[in-house]
Amino acid sequence: MKVYPESKIYIISPGNIHSGGPELVHQLASQLLKMDYNVNMFYLPANSNFNPADPVDPLYRKYYIPFVRNLEVSHKNIMIVPESSSLNLYVSKKMRRIMWWMSVDNYINNLCNILKKFKQNPLESTMPQFFYFDKNDSDIEHWVQSDYAEIFIKKNGIADKQIHKVRDYLNEAFLRRASKIDISQKEDIVAYNPVKGFEFTQKLLKVAPEINWRPIRDMTPEEVQQLLAKAKVYIDFGNHPGRDRIPREAAISGCCVLTGRRGAAANPNDIAIDDSFKFNDTDENIIPIIERIKDIFANFETNYKTHQHYRDQIMKEPSNFDFDVKAAFGYKESQNRPFKTAILPSLSTDTFELVQNLSESKLGYKPYFIVDDKLTFKKNVSVKSEIILTREGVNYLNIKGLLIPLISSDDAAFLYREKRIEKFAAFRQDIDKIKEIAPTLAIKEGDLTFFKKSES
Repeated sequence: MKVYPESKIYIISPGNIHSGGPELVHQLASQLLKMDYNVNMFYLPANSNFNPADPVDPLYRKYYIPFVRNLEVSHKNIMIVPESSSLNLYVSKKMRRIMWWMSVDNYINNLCNILKKFKQNPLESTMPQFFYFDKNDSDIEHWVQSDYAEIFIKKNGIADKQIHKVRDYLNEAFLRRASKIDISQKEDIVAYNPVKGFEFTQKLLKVAPEINWRPIRDMTPEEVQQLLAKAKVYIDFGNHPGRDRIPREAAISGCCVLTGRRGAAANPNDIAIDDSFKFNDTDENIIPIIERIKDIFANFETNYKTHQHYRDQIMKEPSNFDFDVKAAFGYKESQNRPFKTAILPSLSTDTFELVQNLSESKLGYKPYFIVDDKLTFKKNVSVKSEIILTREGVNYLNIKGLLIPLISSDDAAFLYREKRIEKFAAFRQDIDKIKEIAPTLAIKEGDLTFFKKSES
């Protein structure tokens, strides 16, 4: 899909909630900002916790994605809608539209809920318009997160030319922590998700109570990873509506993964484990599954090695995502674009000077962020309102109308790993201040440039 210089891209997302889908759309927005596109989130209520004044979930603030409360309708603008929110494809047909298939099952369940509501009282209101493979919707482009989704939409008449594969990836913090897991410390534990396929899982628990079964329930992301780092096995005999996140988290954490054959688990690409680790969730397979688990316990190293292809695939996901998104938009990187730069000194007249110098110079650096732990949160700091502006929960330094977000050193480190920050800039006399936060930022050689105060 063509992106014009004046195009605005709106990404529809549920607000004040964190799960696999919302995380994925924030990853997309971050990727598009990295590509210098004009991107905004448009948040919708997902439950009673929705706060229109502050709809950004705390876990996603670190992405620094702008959001809007109204869509600007134009044939040059683009709206990206997850399949679970297909009603929003019809806000305006004057915008170009992309439907992103993250979960086939969520799409079907959403349609069933809509129809169930109107079955109870057909006269309560008019039927909303939702996507149902109508020929009049042939202008909608479709992104698929999995082979399962691609097979499903092709079977229902979507042409190849309308489809782009845009796969997701596990968040970088999880991948970073997983790389440090010592598999020699693994224990005879089977982790499972009690929300999915639990009716069948209960049968396994009943037949083999001597096994240490551990549910993933009421845990933070860090606690989930701690459990997966200890477990030798992760089982998932529920539906697989797409390339589910937890099986991949388990595999990259060194678990051997056992699944059923429902949905995306039925094909060899979405869950790329050997077929001997996949079982139909039938009663005759209960004993073979238990025996497979015990074999993994007894011969863990051998079984662990069979998952190497799956783990390699998961580690390549961030670069695959980058490629997929660029291909979907026909993106070509400008050869002369400036580096996205973060300014390191604490707020002072020097900071103003450095930001202004970089903004006005032709040195190849463009200030995108200012790293300042105090002013990011306005802790015990008093500044004039015309200097520091707060918009949508983010503090900005206002330099002659140029608004530069103020971010913490932790967020700067994250954005640097995400490649939303490419370079750091500082005045040479601030080197002592920079040494204090250098371990957090982990700046690579060549990515920090010192400027003389007189330089412009």
